[in-house]
Amino acid sequence: MESLRTDAIPSFHDGSFDGVWIPGENMAHLFLTTVDHKRFTVVLDGVKALHLENVREGNVVFDVNLTDTGQLTESHLESLYELSNVARDRQIATLLASARQAGLRMLEMTTSYGAEGVVLFKDIQLVEGQAMINSMSPDPL
Repeated sequence: MESLRTDAIPSFHDGSFDGVWIPGENMAHLFLTTVDHKRFTVVLDGVKALHLENVREGNVVFDVNLTDTGQLTESHLESLYELSNVARDRQIATLLASARQAGLRMLEMTTSYGAEGVVLFKDIQLVEGQAMINSMSPDPL
């Protein structure tokens, strides 16, 4: 899977988050539409952690951002892992070091209405259209 540059993601501002598909372990597909109705699938492989909340009908995207490995901070991981104050102090530095060593990146999606989420992953591919890329996917009927 090819790695996508941070600046290669189109603007999804005022577009929509149309859903997520988790086809198997360590994979996720996010379905997004731009304000001018172009559909894209963000295919994430090597997913270490995913946290989506507040998914509802009519999700309006404010922004989708990629954070490269070297730019990851403890606050990025705090938004992903729900750690108690005691566990946070002991684990967050270890989680950050592990993510950086593995070359992981983060995708953050903020919305004006509805779903918000963060994903920690290894590889990303942006596919025009709503694709389902996986050898385990069922044959079309």
